[in-house]
Amino acid sequence: MPARSTKKELKVLEEKCELLENQCLEYVNALKQTNQRLEKEILKQKQIEARLTISELRFRKIFEHAPFGAAITDHSGNIVLANRALCMMLGYTQQELESMHFSDCTLKEDLDTDVERFRQLTSGEIDHYNLEKRYRTQSGEVIWGSLAVTLIPGKRPEERSILGMVEDISDRKRIEQKIIQSRDDLEDIVAERTREILSLKDRLQAENLILKQELAESQSYGTIIGRSHPIKTVISQIELVAPTDANVLIHGESGTGKELVAREIHRRSQRKAKPMIKVNCATIPKDLYESEFFGHVKGAFTGAVKDRIGRFEAADGGTIFLDEVGEIPLDLQSKLLRILQEGEYERLGEEKTRKVNVRIIAATNKQLLNEVKANRFRDDLFYRLNVFPVQIAPLRERKDDIQMLAAHFIDKLSKKLNVSSPQLTQANIFDLQSYDWPGNVRELENAIEREIILSRTEKLNFSSLPSIERTRTAASISVDSGVAADPTILSAEEMKQFERNNTINAMKQCNWKIYGDDGAADLLGIKPTTLIERMKRMHIRKPRKKTL
Repeated sequence: MPARSTKKELKVLEEKCELLENQCLEYVNALKQTNQRLEKEILKQKQIEARLTISELRFRKIFEHAPFGAAITDHSGNIVLANRALCMMLGYTQQELESMHFSDCTLKEDLDTDVERFRQLTSGEIDHYNLEKRYRTQSGEVIWGSLAVTLIPGKRPEERSILGMVEDISDRKRIEQKIIQSRDDLEDIVAERTREILSLKDRLQAENLILKQELAESQSYGTIIGRSHPIKTVISQIELVAPTDANVLIHGESGTGKELVAREIHRRSQRKAKPMIKVNCATIPKDLYESEFFGHVKGAFTGAVKDRIGRFEAADGGTIFLDEVGEIPLDLQSKLLRILQEGEYERLGEEKTRKVNVRIIAATNKQLLNEVKANRFRDDLFYRLNVFPVQIAPLRERKDDIQMLAAHFIDKLSKKLNVSSPQLTQANIFDLQSYDWPGNVRELENAIEREIILSRTEKLNFSSLPSIERTRTAASISVDSGVAADPTILSAEEMKQFERNNTINAMKQCNWKIYGDDGAADLLGIKPTTLIERMKRMHIRKPRKKTL
């Protein structure tokens, strides 16, 4: 083989060897780089593993020393890890708990709810739940726990874990139970009190009905107000005579309410659908009596410009009330007697006889028998009128009615005067009952109306009325002279109580003021020092104002 050819081949081989070396060098460098990357990844993995180890240690430490009970279960509910607090709470050792299913320490009554929620968690329907349930401890005690459960994810379902955290809430539950029991007890008490109130309401309604019936009995006669024995007697007489057609003669002092009695007799009679005509015999001029009673025709006398019916004709079929009948002139009484006997009369200036059917109720404040004896009143007319006499007692003889009358007038007159209704105090009643009321009920009404007008407060003060002062002065003179106005005899103890009540009433009336012209001492007519000593002796003190 030629030498040139050999050299050429050697050169080719050298070139190939050089190329191969270069390729090997590249492979070596590439392997070095790969090794370097692997070393870095391994280092990073080691760092991650180290951090995971630290985290796990931290978690275990936190888990172990957590102030609340905690447990980790597997996907089936078996406890794989339990902390110290849960062991102390349930009374089991860690080894005992980690060999149990969570249902083993759950009270049977609460198990169904817990199992259902655990199923929803492991099936992925929910990722956590909270539940209050009861646990049975190793010693058999039942405690309440507030359970919070959350899912710890894993790559595969069987790798998932469940973390449960439990707080002992037995104390709170006991308090809640006490509150519930207290509420139930309170509801029982309220129910019992409600029953008592309803029973009391029924009793009060029954008592109210009785009181209303009693009030109706005392006030069932329109504006006849009172409950005293004399008033009850009058009401009884009205009930007896009203349904009849008998003539009635009402006796009583001025202002006792004779017209009211007459109106009630008419209202309860068979003539109530017809009118009751009132004639005040004391206000008719003497020369007009006949015209007023029987009417007149045109031209019968000067001024008679047209026919006019009389009061008897106007009352035909009904009732005529002859107030102050004792004032009828003697020469007219015969014509009145004719109507009573025959029901006939003639108008003044007319000869035609007319018929009338009336019931006569007469009233007088005179002693008609004395008038008969004095020949000022016909005896036959008196006996015709006095078929059924009704006597109305004066107000001084029925002071029990004063309180009811005063209350009625205060209400009535307050509305009339368009003012607020003032309060009727016990002191007011005492003052009103201390007066004899010569003007009777009419005077009482006028006194109340005057005091309502004068009063600038919601309280009345009848002690300032001259009539009351005169009565007190008269009573004082009577006592000083040794003559008792009231024949009732009081014992020493009753006298002491009367004096104490009188002193209290005086103090209340003067707003507990002792000195001065408007003080209680002046009202009682004694020195202020004497009043102070009396209050100390009788243990009378001004009541304290109530504060909220």
